[in-house]
Order: sequence, then structure tokens, then C-alpha cells
Amino acid sequence: MTDQLVGFALFWGVWMVVPLIIDGVTAIAYLSAGIRAGIGRVAIADRPPLKRFPLVTIIVPVYNGAGVLPGCLKSIREQTYPAKSVEVLVVDNMSTDETRAVMAREQELPFAGVMNLISLPYKGKAGALNAGIHEAHGELILNVDADTALATDALVEMVRAFQDDESLAAATGAVEVMRPDVDPMTGEERERHPLRTAMAHAEFVEYFEGFRIGRQYQSQTNSLFTLAGAFSAFRREVMLRTFMYDTRTVSEDTDLTFFIALNFPELHVKAVSDSVVYVHPTESLQQLYAQRVRWQRGQIEVAAMYPELERHPFRLRGISIAKSLIVDHTLAFPRVVWTFLLPFMFLLGYRPEVVVSATLSLYVIYVAVEAMYYLVALWISEGEPRQRLKSLWWIPIFMPLYRWTTFWFRFSGFLSALKDEKQWLARDPLSESYESVRRMSTLALTFLTQSFMPKLAALIGGVIRFR
Repeated sequence: MTDQLVGFALFWGVWMVVPLIIDGVTAIAYLSAGIRAGIGRVAIADRPPLKRFPLVTIIVPVYNGAGVLPGCLKSIREQTYPAKSVEVLVVDNMSTDETRAVMAREQELPFAGVMNLISLPYKGKAGALNAGIHEAHGELILNVDADTALATDALVEMVRAFQDDESLAAATGAVEVMRPDVDPMTGEERERHPLRTAMAHAEFVEYFEGFRIGRQYQSQTNSLFTLAGAFSAFRREVMLRTFMYDTRTVSEDTDLTFFIALNFPELHVKAVSDSVVYVHPTESLQQLYAQRVRWQRGQIEVAAMYPELERHPFRLRGISIAKSLIVDHTLAFPRVVWTFLLPFMFLLGYRPEVVVSATLSLYVIYVAVEAMYYLVALWISEGEPRQRLKSLWWIPIFMPLYRWTTFWFRFSGFLSALKDEKQWLARDPLSESYESVRRMSTLALTFLTQSFMPKLAALIGGVIRFR
């Protein structure tokens, strides 16, 4: 009996309890940080005015963005920050659509600040950002993606963060996913597939919790991993002392974040949760797959370039590559095993009801963890996000499935870092399989028509002539 209990504890403990403990400890750390950030927080409307309004340069890299650029520039013109203290540099990456014509029309609209276009003879977001940085005159340099829209007080709150903290080298704004059922340009309601709508709601909750809770923990422990490419800000004097944006990895924003952490130990970076940028929801599983593969691959590539940051995995402060790799990769293998093992456990002698009970137990525990995240997010939210979260009371039930899906996408990014060449856009497995079959079919048909069939015809013709 004792041996059976020991065996049971070892089996279930290693494969079920360990990953739950890791997720649970991470959740407790993040939730405590979110609660600390919420305690004593002053509402935006009650905050004092800024002491001064330094010149801010906003760099907007764009490629074939004729459809989204007007919305981005409109959000900049509507900022509560004085327009005369804003310089906008739109950097075009050889667009083949009407981007430049759209920009020309935008420049004719009333705007007290500066709005210029830079046209580059090459493609690449990193190169576009670097070109904008070289032309920037602002005390603060902000990077904003062309397919995003800034909240009206985003610049004020970002500048406030730098004025309140002179040791702040760079900061990332909070990225928030737009409503999937409302057109961001017209405000009109639109029809969406139920699964895409649910995925967009889950993405909104994931981003909201990630930036308002997860990145608050990273800010408090000076361990921020990535300055979000969609919206980040830098002190000009710090940015000009870096290599800026490099193409040696698919995650140039993480690369730059690590460089600042390593070379400016007297300074720090953090997330400014009240400076918000809105992004469009991911439209398909294929796009979500490509995004998460790139993120995970970038993490691996950047980690390999900074051995100086391979700190003790249990160190609480500062970036710890070892801790991140252990949590995201080493301890991910029990989840991989469970995915395939649970359906076949009855072949190992477990009764179906035991397997079903184990699966439901895992699911219920993860729902409970998601519910805790949801409640803290609801507590620290205000305004429209709070109302939106209230309407998504059911989301903790769906989130474990969403995170399980994105986990497998991220795991694919880990594998691609080991075997594939560096590329910005990753194709989903179905498309890759289809393309492989198509290439094999083409090769087979080419072989049959150009090699095998002519030789076979020649052989048959020779036999006939011989007879």
C-alpha cells in the first residue's frame, strides 16, 4: 500500500502538481504586484498638470498602411498634450499602395506641431525606426506602430512618468486590444465569427492583465523583458548611446531592452500602465501563430546574445534569463507530456473516470487562477475597460483553452529557433504542410515529364526498333 501511494504521489506530483505550482507561484507574484500598483493610485482626472511640456518626437514606421495610417495620425492630433510640442515622423518602407498619397492629405489637415514624411529605399521596421531616430529632435522619442491608435492622454501620462522619475531610461506603454465588434474607424458595429470574437476577447484580457499586472511586477523588480514595439518611449540621450534597433534577431525591441538593462545599470525601464495604445485584434489563428512564434523565437535568440544576464534563477530583481528559460521552456515539458498522455492513460491501466477526473481537475484549477487574474484586473481598471471586463464575466472559463493554444504556438517558436533560419513572419503548420506537398508534387511531376517519361519512351522505342 505504501509503495502504491509513493508511486501515485511521484507520478501525479511530477506531471500535474509541478506545473501547477509554477503557474501558481507566478500568479501570486504577479497578482501581488498588481494589487500594490492599484493601492494608492490616483485617478488620471485628479492628477496635477505637467511641470513642463518638452518636445516629443513620435516615429511611425509604415509599410502599405494606407488603410490604418489615418486612424493613427488622428489619434496623435487629438492628444491632450500641446500639439506645438509634438514632432511626428512617418517613415515609409517602400510602400506599394497609397500610403504616401494618404500622408500628403494628412499633412494638409490642421496640426500645430510638425508632421513630416521620410521615404526609405529599403524595407524593414528596424531600419525605419533608426532613420526616424536620426532625424528626431525631441527630448523624448516615442515609437508608435501605424496600425495603432493612442488614447487621448497617452502622451501626457508618458511624459509625466519621465518627469516624475529622472532615472527612467525608457518605458513601454500599455497595449490594449480594440473591441472586435466595433469598427475602430467609423464606430459602427460589425459582424464577426463567434470563434474570432471569443479569441479577440481573450486577447484583450490577456493584454490587459499582462500590462496592468504582469508588467507591473516586472517594473517593480526591474526585470522588464521587452519594451513593446507597438508603443515605447526613450530619453533621447539614452537612445543615442545604444546601437538603436538591430536586425540580428526577430525581436529587435527585446534586444534593445536587454542592451539598456546591461549598459545603463544606474537607470531602469518600466511599464506605464496609464499611457495606453490600442491595437487591432488578431484576425485569425494563422496570424496569432505567426505572432507568438516570432515572440518566442526572439526571446531565445536575444537570451543567447546576453550571457552576462544569466543570473541566478531565483533572483527576484533584475532580468534573469535563467529564470525565464526555466519557466517558459524546461517546466513546459510536463504540459507537453500531459497533452498527449491524458487521452491514452486508460491504456496504461487507469480507468476512464480517473483520466476524466484528472483532466477536469487541471482545468478547474487553471480556471481558478484565471478568475484571480480577472478579479484583480477588474479591481484596478476604470472607465471603458472596466465596463468591458464586467461584460466578460465568463472569460476565465475560456482563458485556459486560449492559453493552451498560445502555449503550443510559443513552443513552436522554441523549436523554430533550433532548426529554422531567422525570418520576421512565420507561417502556420497547415500552410507549411500544404506548401511542402505542393513543392513535392511539382518536383515529382517535373521528374516524370522531364526525366522518367522521356527515358521510358526512348527505351520502348529502342525495343520496338530492335524487334
